[in-house]
Amino acid sequence: MVMAHSVPSETRWDPLQQPAHPSAVEPQYRLLLAALDLGWQIEEPVYLLPRWSDAGPRVYHFILYKPQVTSPRLVTVPQGPDVDAYVRDSGLRVVTSHS
Repeated sequence: MVMAHSVPSETRWDPLQQPAHPSAVEPQYRLLLAALDLGWQIEEPVYLLPRWSDAGPRVYHFILYKPQVTSPRLVTVPQGPDVDAYVRDSGLRVVTSHS
């Protein structure tokens, strides 16, 4: 006979509903990663451009495509350490406004 620990299922599930580091990862970056997990692919180059002006913060523009979907999608992600590392580690070609 197997003895089950008597923990209500809600208690076990609750921690899974909260991100481990809620503010550590930009929501748009999580969206990009989720799309890639669902089979979308990044069409190079990736564009790194100012958000509003040349002096403002920069954002990455990722064009995503999926073979069975006719329309590509654009995902804009604010520049930050996580997405910078992803772009670098993936070897993606980046075009900037100064390229």
